[in-house]
Amino acid sequence: MKRILTLIILSALVSLSSCQKQDATEGTVAKDIDDLKVPAGFTWESSRDIYFEISITDTKFSSAIHVVSIYDADPARNGKLLAKGSGSISSPFMTKVYLPNTIKEVFVVKTASDNSETMQKVAVTGIKLDVKLSGVIKDGVLSTNQGKISGLSDSPDCATGCTQTITSSNTNLNVNNGDVICVTGNNITIGFNGNGGTVRICGSNVTVQNANLNNSAKLIITRTASVTFSNLNMNGTSSEFINYGTTSVNGSFSPKGTITNEGKLTTGGDFNLNTDTDFLNNGVLNVGATMNVNTNTVAINNGSITTTQHFELNSNSDFINNCFIWAKGEYKHNADMFNHGLIKVNSTTTVNGNSLLSLHNGAMLSTKDIKLNGEIIGVGTRSVVKVTGESTLNGGGSVKNSVQFCDANGVETNKSPFSGGASLGCNQYIPVTNCNTEGNGQAPIADSDGDGVNDPQDEYPADPTKAFNNYYPSSSPTSGATVAFEDQWPRKGDYDMNDVVVSYRYKIVTSAQNKVVQVNGDYTLHASGGNLKNAFAVEFPLNRSSASSVTGGTLETNQDKAVIILFSNMRAEMVNWNTVPGEATTAEKNYSISFNVTNGPSLSVFGLGSYNPFIWDNGSLIGRGYEIHLPGQTPTNRANSSIFGTDDDNTNPGAARYYLTAGNLPWAISMPVKPFKYPKEQTPIVGGYLKFQTWAESGGSQFVDWYSNTSTGYQDLTKLY
Repeated sequence: MKRILTLIILSALVSLSSCQKQDATEGTVAKDIDDLKVPAGFTWESSRDIYFEISITDTKFSSAIHVVSIYDADPARNGKLLAKGSGSISSPFMTKVYLPNTIKEVFVVKTASDNSETMQKVAVTGIKLDVKLSGVIKDGVLSTNQGKISGLSDSPDCATGCTQTITSSNTNLNVNNGDVICVTGNNITIGFNGNGGTVRICGSNVTVQNANLNNSAKLIITRTASVTFSNLNMNGTSSEFINYGTTSVNGSFSPKGTITNEGKLTTGGDFNLNTDTDFLNNGVLNVGATMNVNTNTVAINNGSITTTQHFELNSNSDFINNCFIWAKGEYKHNADMFNHGLIKVNSTTTVNGNSLLSLHNGAMLSTKDIKLNGEIIGVGTRSVVKVTGESTLNGGGSVKNSVQFCDANGVETNKSPFSGGASLGCNQYIPVTNCNTEGNGQAPIADSDGDGVNDPQDEYPADPTKAFNNYYPSSSPTSGATVAFEDQWPRKGDYDMNDVVVSYRYKIVTSAQNKVVQVNGDYTLHASGGNLKNAFAVEFPLNRSSASSVTGGTLETNQDKAVIILFSNMRAEMVNWNTVPGEATTAEKNYSISFNVTNGPSLSVFGLGSYNPFIWDNGSLIGRGYEIHLPGQTPTNRANSSIFGTDDDNTNPGAARYYLTAGNLPWAISMPVKPFKYPKEQTPIVGGYLKFQTWAESGGSQFVDWYSNTSTGYQDLTKLY
């Protein structure tokens, strides 16, 4: 870091590279950096390049463009966009994303030309992911409706609040008021009689021979659990069953009290909701026979319900369907159903007299046959009743308001029960969603700029040269990554990594053909811990001749690649260092650059990441050639290669080894986080970040969140600025 060049003539340049800081003593470190035993080949990266090849297998739209979006988490649960582009059945969407090692899965969303969407969760294993996207929703993916819809807290565990913990088989458990029995054993058999209190099951492959919930007893299957019930009796009207995990009930299930499903629940036989049962489904419910709804309260489905036989909605049982019901037998309708999603019936739907089926805002009833004796009414935007077999519309039946009744074979009765705007027809467009796996009709396609990407998915609908925004680290405007330099190369320095600290975030604009057409970068200079006149620049992976219309930076001359200089002297940018507590500070300085790209590379070649940031000391006699890069990154063609291999540097271009010591120590590191608490002056990074050494010595396999985890034992805040 802090050096005063004592070069007098150029021939001495390979042996001199020292710097000074006020009141700084080189070598005074909290921990000897040379104690690190860093394995050969360690890249010092907290992220890795992941190559995506996303193929479209949905042939419904022929060769039309599908828009593919990659998110760092479920977009319905605040996941942020990483990459976006086009794909078709003949051309996959390919990209490269510099993904933080803390991210173990991504979510891929395909939007077809009719704006229908499917989503797939993809585990990040290896460095190349081949993903095939069809028009079918993947099983269990109901992200817009699963989990926490009810306002319940997330799944509890068995780590706290337990009055007794069960680790082995026990079929005679008695649970009373005040008891919290936690079952943590795996592959065990239990049985219990609950007269009050709570049973939490956290183990996997747990068999429950007999379970009785009486009075106010409560049973919770946690998200980590998998449980099979030979018999589950809910007898108390104030008893409660909450399932977050994977649960099977052999035979029929007829609960009283309150039942809430947040996970996957399967019954071998009928599922019967009694008159005094409160029911809420936010997950996946599979019924082995018939689901009989007899409640005198409002039952709610926010997830999916599939019955092997029938779905029967009996008198006085109001039901709200916000997502998906699939009756593989018949649907018998004798009460009021408020449908906001899809009800799919393989056989006959019977809507009896004095009952109401209301369809809200683009909902659907899709059935083979229908017998209509009651009322179907549309509310809000137009919904659809779709009949593939026979329609029997009897005298007491009516279809009202914003409903299109689609019977491709024609209505088989002479009665015309349509009023209030309801009509016959099959052209009403209903998009495919995670809840409506069927949809109806074709969306009107608007593509104002004619680039093949529909306006709703085109972020530049009036510009045929632009279509998509891609981001690093993510689309969140508060996201960012940080690069921190030690500026005493080719000598080691004190490794406080605060000589130049810059955070950054990129937005890469691509065309409908996934070619890079514009680069936008936002940067913040946080610290400038030294006397040197360090400059900062970034080399991008494209030819200099391809870059034009540069704003916010300078396109450097005499370069093969596009190199953008943000500033040429950090001391002119930031008067104070911002590294010594108690001393004066200078406000962080922000920079924004933008440039256009002609004949640009594909996104899969350009990638989304840190690119190649570097610094050099403009105040030294060596000047511009004194480049310091991240480990493994190549110098630009203006670097002075004669410095390689001098002092502590162990660069070997022939072995593609750059900017590392013989002990594999770097002069710069980058972390996918903003802000980054950099070390105080003269404090090595291993002193402030207590897991840094283990992370480095493990080759990056342990404590991958060393830079962001604020739990006890990760940071010594007394050594961080």
